[in-house]
Amino acid sequence: MDRDIETLKANLKRYTMLLGVLQITVGCIVGFIPPTAVQWFRGIVMAHIEFTANGVLMVVFSFLVMEMRLNATAFKVWFASLQIGTWMNGGAGVLAAFIGASSKLMPTLNEKFPPPNGTDSALVSASLQVCGVTIMIALLLTLYGLFRAKSAEQ
Repeated sequence: MDRDIETLKANLKRYTMLLGVLQITVGCIVGFIPPTAVQWFRGIVMAHIEFTANGVLMVVFSFLVMEMRLNATAFKVWFASLQIGTWMNGGAGVLAAFIGASSKLMPTLNEKFPPPNGTDSALVSASLQVCGVTIMIALLLTLYGLFRAKSAEQ
């Protein structure tokens, strides 16, 4: 059983790192989209920042996997929620850029850079809400797994 969890952790570490670097790469590629290609360029700026920042977050988390103490199901939930949350974050920006609408969840951005098609896109809002919930699940499971690992040492 211990060997199974260690194999799972090693695989999750590898895939979390790989997908983190992929997300950073996607963020850099998104940054090349010219302003004239989209309806709301600030969405592209947002996506570029979110994809690259969340990719770095994933790479950092890949180093924490081996330190965490969770059961197999919790590790799978952790991985899935981390992936969904981080990809949805940048995805919301790409979506907002191409449809030219944002979300009321981004009031400061909307105030400084009003999107041409309004600030009440249900799709952008839903993407951001899914992102928020799933990233929080990943963060809380990370904290829990790290806390359990420290407790097991004592």
